[in-house]
Amino acid sequence: MMGELLAQAVKNGQFIVTAECTPPRGAGVDGLKACAAALKDSVHALYVPQNEDGVRLASLAACSHIAQAGAEPVMALLTRDLNRIALQSALLGAASMGIKNVLCTTGRHQTLTSAGSAKGVFDIDPVQLLMVADSLRKEGKLADGGSIDAPVDLLLGTDTNPFAEPLELNVIMLQKAVDAGADFVITTPVFNLDRFNIWMSYVRERGLHQKACIIASVKPLSSAQEAIALSEKNNTIDITDDIVDRLQTAQDQKAAGIHLANETVAYLKKVDGVRGVHLMTGTNFDLAAEIIKTNGLSKS
Repeated sequence: MMGELLAQAVKNGQFIVTAECTPPRGAGVDGLKACAAALKDSVHALYVPQNEDGVRLASLAACSHIAQAGAEPVMALLTRDLNRIALQSALLGAASMGIKNVLCTTGRHQTLTSAGSAKGVFDIDPVQLLMVADSLRKEGKLADGGSIDAPVDLLLGTDTNPFAEPLELNVIMLQKAVDAGADFVITTPVFNLDRFNIWMSYVRERGLHQKACIIASVKPLSSAQEAIALSEKNNTIDITDDIVDRLQTAQDQKAAGIHLANETVAYLKKVDGVRGVHLMTGTNFDLAAEIIKTNGLSKS
């Protein structure tokens, strides 16, 4: 049943496979439909970012088109852009359209996007948003104390960065998000496996992997230049020197990046407490399909 694949996988303890469908810079939706067609039979859900690099088609609208194309979407809901009134309205709007999967996040700071002059809202943080959404689905209660006609059916997620310091505070914040109602957690892209393992040991120590599905992100790199640029632009992405070296010395850097991604997926599948992988391939959804096939991943 549409809108239930991810929820059932979470409930049944399946290994979860998700990927991205990037909204267009415009109103054309052919790319979204192609993404859904290419991946709908191999993933549990497709995550739709919200204005990560500047103004794009809204995640809610893009999710609607993806659902119409036969795939299950995950809507991004950002505290950067909306106050608590608009956030609650967006949750109700999504539920009314059968879009049940929502990832609650701060979003990239606007200064890191092409819309850098825009002002952020930050009325509430993602943990508070999770609490608001959890109340809507359990009690039908609004943040101001009012009520809606009936509780809404939602599956709630959030994101986290295993490489953010201090590590202890990072895990405490994740604990708060899980306690607030997060059913699944999608990490930032994993490159440094040693540091990821340390983070996972803290997650297991608190039993968070038993309360929420930990989904580790994998991002294929096309070149050493991309790896260096990512590290310089975002100091929370930990790309190790040996990865850069492997890319630099490869005859075909793009093929080497795909091979590294496959190695990472194979490794993450064996990490105790990891319940899924999220493929960050941007608009290259054919690459996501290739990685899924290579690693024998399946939504069934």
